[in-house]
Amino acid sequence: MGKEVLFSAQNITKQYPGTLALSNVSLEIKPGKVVGLVGENGAGKSTLLKIIMGIEQPTEGGMEMHGETYHPQSPIEANKQGIGMVFQEQSLIQNLTVGQNIFFGQEENYTHFGILNKKKMYEDAKEVMDAVELEHIRADKKVSTLDFATRQMVEIAKVFHVAKREDGKGCVILLDEPTSVLNEGEVQNLFKNVRKMTAKGNSVVFISHRLDEVLEISDYIYVFKDGKNVCELDRKDADEDILYEKMVGKTASGEYYQIHRQTKPQAEVLMEAKGLGMRGYFRNINFSLHKGEVVGICGVVGSGKEELCGVICGDEEATSGSLFVRGKEVHLKHPYQALAQGILSIPKERREESVIEDKTIYENISMSNYKKVSSNGLISSEKEKQQAEAYLKELAIKAPSISQQVGFLSGGNAQKVVFARILASDADILLLNHPTRGVDIGAKGEIYSLIRDITAQGKGVIVLGDTLDECIGLSNRLLVMKDGEITKELDASADHKPEQVDIVKYMM
Repeated sequence: MGKEVLFSAQNITKQYPGTLALSNVSLEIKPGKVVGLVGENGAGKSTLLKIIMGIEQPTEGGMEMHGETYHPQSPIEANKQGIGMVFQEQSLIQNLTVGQNIFFGQEENYTHFGILNKKKMYEDAKEVMDAVELEHIRADKKVSTLDFATRQMVEIAKVFHVAKREDGKGCVILLDEPTSVLNEGEVQNLFKNVRKMTAKGNSVVFISHRLDEVLEISDYIYVFKDGKNVCELDRKDADEDILYEKMVGKTASGEYYQIHRQTKPQAEVLMEAKGLGMRGYFRNINFSLHKGEVVGICGVVGSGKEELCGVICGDEEATSGSLFVRGKEVHLKHPYQALAQGILSIPKERREESVIEDKTIYENISMSNYKKVSSNGLISSEKEKQQAEAYLKELAIKAPSISQQVGFLSGGNAQKVVFARILASDADILLLNHPTRGVDIGAKGEIYSLIRDITAQGKGVIVLGDTLDECIGLSNRLLVMKDGEITKELDASADHKPEQVDIVKYMM
């Protein structure tokens, strides 16, 4: 690895009540390098990054930055010493503008006699955005009006800006799942900016469950498993199969999407859209969903696929056309009305929309099926816990107990709690919006297996996949959307899977 080291962690251990999150972990970050960090959910990757940022304190071990002891007590201290982080779950303040978020905590630089000079702040924010080729994002725009992917780009620009040392020495940027909501063009723009940073002697730690991206951008890779650093590989010595085996402890199955378990749709129609539209977003949508079927919806950002799913699950209201559930026309204005019709959604923003972080595992699982866990009109915590214990074992959710708050779970385990809620409900029409986003490769396989279990029970699934490959692998049928319309419907039966190129030409 060479002698010159920008940052090092030595023998880091982190003990939580009932959980050993990190055990004797050491790593080195060299100047001008991208360090890949991979491992299953719960392997300890995010915990290590939180310790480096001063959000958490290690139980044992120490760190050095530029050869000096490094022991931050907060992210602000970490920033001052040249370390910044893009968090897996976004940290921007929704009711502030882009500019106010970029310079949050630095307001004194723009205040004169108690008055904030927003004009100057926004001019400087524009320079920050321009530096990472985000000229199209206005600095005076409220963050709450931006979509998730755009907010992620703003967060990345902010971190690239704040982690600067006054002495001009190299900085370290920690990227925890930064690409999970970005399209291919945005990912390549991020990688271009990463390379610009490393060319100046800065370093980047890159966490992603997309192993192809880790291999593309990293110079060397650390593999974490069960809170330990089990392997260090130079990029030239690694490929996806090797990383998978080191992470999971077994080789990857060729049947990743379990296509052999793909059920044939039954004749019964669960749901049908006829001429469905939402003014300004999509129009004249016609399709059906059968029992035991997975329908994948593909399209770029702005194609209307997200809004279509919003209408079906009651988050949005249709302005034209009709929606039928089991042959009966329904008018959905709220998610609870959709649930009453047997429709349940897994939104893509898991932490904000799918779980209540300060509630326990058992409370989250019972949220969509209170009738099952009630006695005489009152919720029975005993029944909630019995139900949760069964799903904790069935779905292999890693947690000290069912009384653990969901906010303390890793991304993959939190997503398993969401799937447990679905399985516990009586819903038979499921909308899965990026069901494996931010989930490691091992947990993805488990989720794909769950989807096969769900369709084997006769439930119907609509999926917006994290990748085109995922949509193709999981679906019986594919709908391609562009500019608010369905431009193509493709058969994706087990023996007739289309190629990605067959889909892309109808998306663009």
